Amino acid sequence: MDLDVPSAWARSADSILRRRRGRILVLGAVDRGKSSYCAFLGQRILAAGGTAAVVDADVGQKDIGPPACITLGYLEPGRPLAALAPAAFYFVGAVSPTGHLLPMLVGARRLLDESRAAFTVINTAGLIHGAGRVLAGYLIEALRPDVIVAIARGPELTAVLRAYRDQPVLHLTPSVRAVPKTPAQRRAAREAAFRRYFAGACEQVLPLGALLFQRGLLFTGKPLHDPAQVHAERTAEGVVSVPAGFERDRLCGLADRHGNGRGLALIQGIDFAAGRIALRTPVPSRAIRAVQWGDLRLDAEGRELERAAPIP
Repeated sequence: MDLDVPSAWARSADSILRRRRGRILVLGAVDRGKSSYCAFLGQRILAAGGTAAVVDADVGQKDIGPPACITLGYLEPGRPLAALAPAAFYFVGAVSPTGHLLPMLVGARRLLDESRAAFTVINTAGLIHGAGRVLAGYLIEALRPDVIVAIARGPELTAVLRAYRDQPVLHLTPSVRAVPKTPAQRRAAREAAFRRYFAGACEQVLPLGALLFQRGLLFTGKPLHDPAQVHAERTAEGVVSVPAGFERDRLCGLADRHGNGRGLALIQGIDFAAGRIALRTPVPSRAIRAVQWGDLRLDAEGRELERAAPIP
């Protein structure tokens, strides 16, 4: 690990191991070294004979698996986080927590519950003010960590930590080698991660009737004839309609019949007349039961296009 490890980081790992604090929530702004700390702590746990997992809830700057989802990975000796295959997915549908606090919270809780490691480290997004502060508070309440690791410069986490000051907290400073990244570098990293994920994808054409469509009203009602729209239907909440091409290149999540996330897909098209949907995905068709709408659009190279219109 090419990182200067502050002595306080080592002491924090010793404390976590000694006190058997199995659920560790790591908070901090962007470029504070949260991922490096998670990797460092995980390797210290393995070296002490324990088992360690990371719930990667930084949907924009992922270490484990592709962006726009929360992932669970089990650490291995000497292996970096980026080399770990996700053991579980939860699709959020965006690369920022803003506007997506509920799936962020549900996903983190589900994957924490799924972890079978003695120690599970939850890495969080670098948004710490406004919506990020709200999310951090709800994560503390929902995950009930045994300890919070706060990596900060100065008082930047004060608003969160004062509100939950009865919780055990380890206060740490960033490594001096933590390197700030520009927005362009962050975007490039996301696009490279998407490109790697979809490199082995192929097209799957599936019948609409065999699938569940979640996180929107579409496909929950009865079809209506509307010449002005490619598709319209009457739902329990009124008439919904969609324009031609609404689905093209839209990122979505895929889940199996047990509701477990299996991965991501890009929608290539929906043939309403024939009742078929074409997906580009590395997930085998036999594992796909549910399609979960997202609001990102990507091209074939993983580049982020304009944001897709919300699904009714």
